[in-house]
Amino acid sequence: MERKELTHNIFELEWDMFTNTTNVGGRAPCQDDRPTFMIMRKAQADIWSMDTLISYLHDLKHAVQNKINLMAVKYTHMMKITFPEEYEKIKNEFPPVSPRVHELAHEIMKYHSKWALEASVKYPKLFSLGRPITATDSGGGHYASIDNYLHSELLTYSEATLELCLKDTQKAEAEGKNLSLEILKNTAESYGFESLDAMEKALSKVR
Repeated sequence: MERKELTHNIFELEWDMFTNTTNVGGRAPCQDDRPTFMIMRKAQADIWSMDTLISYLHDLKHAVQNKINLMAVKYTHMMKITFPEEYEKIKNEFPPVSPRVHELAHEIMKYHSKWALEASVKYPKLFSLGRPITATDSGGGHYASIDNYLHSELLTYSEATLELCLKDTQKAEAEGKNLSLEILKNTAESYGFESLDAMEKALSKVR
């Protein structure tokens, strides 16, 4: 299977889960915005190796077979920080997370948190328009931080997929790459910008 076909299959399964996720406050506008969803998911998927993506596709198919919506599970994990009282009421409705998954997700996040902070220094305008980097930056509100969003997603992956994610992450670190910047570069290109510098400059002109 070629990478394009592989990611297409992943995004279709993800979109079906995302657009059919039930929210406490009602349906969100983003759940009908397929083009933006595809851009954001592709930007992230492009940082992972083929082995990691193949393993993740297996996770998605397994979830479908067991009637589990991984997107709903992810947003439930996010609620542990953004809506802790509501989270306590529904947490037992979803599959438990193994100690190993917690361990791997935590290890991966150590790299991504560092990368996000480094990227925010280089592109402050771009980061000022998006999610806060950490829960502390969000001021304790209901808006999910970058750290919370990614960490909650990692908790939905299988141990096998997380092992491969960690391998990709450590490889990037050894090569001096910043995967947070890579995701942003992929996003900028999807919106027609030649570079992150060009996107930062364009955003700086918007009040």
